[in-house]
Amino acid sequence: MRHHSHLLQQGFTLIEVMVVIVIMGIMASLVVLNVGGVDQRKAMQAREVFLMDVQRLLREANDQSRILALDVRSATDVAPFSYNIQEYLTPVQQNTNSSTLQKWQNYSDFKTRFLPDQVAFQIESLSKSYPNALNRDLIEANAPKLIWLGNGEVKPVRIQFFFENREIGQPIEIDHLGKINAS
Repeated sequence: MRHHSHLLQQGFTLIEVMVVIVIMGIMASLVVLNVGGVDQRKAMQAREVFLMDVQRLLREANDQSRILALDVRSATDVAPFSYNIQEYLTPVQQNTNSSTLQKWQNYSDFKTRFLPDQVAFQIESLSKSYPNALNRDLIEANAPKLIWLGNGEVKPVRIQFFFENREIGQPIEIDHLGKINAS
């Protein structure tokens, strides 16, 4: 009479299978966490770079009495979210008397910045009244939201960075003197 016990020992017990599944689950979750962490770090780095840009632009606008504005381009299927800086030029500065001229022109000292994939920011104007603003172009509804007016004043804004539509970091507030509060 032959024993068939060795045939029964093929395959895994339910416990062994469960343990393997649990271990794989833990490893998968670590990978996912790490990927999310890398992307969030990229978003925070983009925010830091933006803060440095904003400080630099405030200095340049005030030192050189330039009117500079933040020009934001939302992400599209083919291009990531980006921002550039435009300078407001009066016809006098452009040596022409034509009023049809493009008043906002790209500020040559600033290279367009592209944000990492899925990273974006929103700008919200904080104050609506500019009793001293002589120039409608700078305050009308379709004017850029963030403008350094070149006289030490800034249109105050709140800027929030997002990663995959989730808020990243504290809102950045820039007051009417260009002071940045990014706590």
